[in-house]
Amino acid sequence: MILRLVVLCFAPLVTASAVLADSWSPISILGAPTARAAHSAVFTRIDGTDQMIVWGGQDSNIVPFADTGGRWERSANRWEATTTTAAPSGREGQPAVWTGHEMIVWGGDDGLNFLNTGGRYDPVQDVWRPTSLTGAPSPRFGHSFVWTGDRLIVWAGAISFAGDTNTGALYDPVTDTWSPTTTIGAPSPRNHQASIWTGSQMLVWGGISLGSDVNDGALYDPRTDVWTPISSDNAPSLRLFFASAWDGTNLFIWGGADSRFRPLADGKIFNTRTGVWRTIAKANAPTARLGPTVVWSGKEFIVWGGSDQDGNPIGTGAKYDPVANKWMATTLTGAPAPRSTHTAIWDGARMIIWGGSGECCNNWFNDGFAYKP
Repeated sequence: MILRLVVLCFAPLVTASAVLADSWSPISILGAPTARAAHSAVFTRIDGTDQMIVWGGQDSNIVPFADTGGRWERSANRWEATTTTAAPSGREGQPAVWTGHEMIVWGGDDGLNFLNTGGRYDPVQDVWRPTSLTGAPSPRFGHSFVWTGDRLIVWAGAISFAGDTNTGALYDPVTDTWSPTTTIGAPSPRNHQASIWTGSQMLVWGGISLGSDVNDGALYDPRTDVWTPISSDNAPSLRLFFASAWDGTNLFIWGGADSRFRPLADGKIFNTRTGVWRTIAKANAPTARLGPTVVWSGKEFIVWGGSDQDGNPIGTGAKYDPVANKWMATTLTGAPAPRSTHTAIWDGARMIIWGGSGECCNNWFNDGFAYKP
């Protein structure tokens, strides 16, 4: 039995300037993509118009993996479907990046196989173009996917249900070509690691390596094709399915589950300038959870959602101020229904939560909510 959230309509979204702090506002579901989880979402600014693009994911028992998506225009609070012509095949767990004029998705799985295909979506023309298979990395899931400003870095990930890799490649969308990354000095094979772009290097940390959690990391410089390990002194404990984000200087690691799959409610911050890990305060932190989302607001890391040890979704969150080393809970008033495997993006003024899975029995959502911190 498929359970769906049914809502007839929403009022237009109030402008960001008029929204009270620490408040939730629903966004329209009229014309929104079908309910789904483990999808991609990116935020774009095109010709002065702010948009969120949602694509792919686990859809329903009838259409298990979606090759559909939609563009949500913030100012008009409306959805428009993305074309399916030449779109990548349906899949879940595929990461996505925004290049400045295209969304690139690559990899993931279709329920039977890991994939090494992808596509570039141009929202202005509503056109998909495939990514080249020549020289592409092997099929994988849970890989790093980082945009450098001119190239995409794909690294590591699970290449089978029992094996990981530490290989990767650089993708140039202008020439539609791939070039391999070195494995000399690279971290051990792994999947579901944190990965961010510092402005000059890709920073990766943690993940699952051949069935065991790891808590080491490294920096990769695509200009020199060189890996440099980072300090493990005072690093976070071993964990998987944690939240990670970047504020321009610090890598934020929080939550997840330990090797016995017990949810965690702690974390650390790694400063790339000093190379030092420091502990995140525990007072008023969100409850222990795995798979939460996190965004950087320009002032705070906002953690929300996820699930507990039994897979029950969570509908709470908190804001973390790294300067004051303090947490403050996000309001429950008007908050989304508890969920996991949703997406969260920062639109310049608010965190937008969309989709995900709820309690029991394939209960997916196709609604979204904007949180003003």
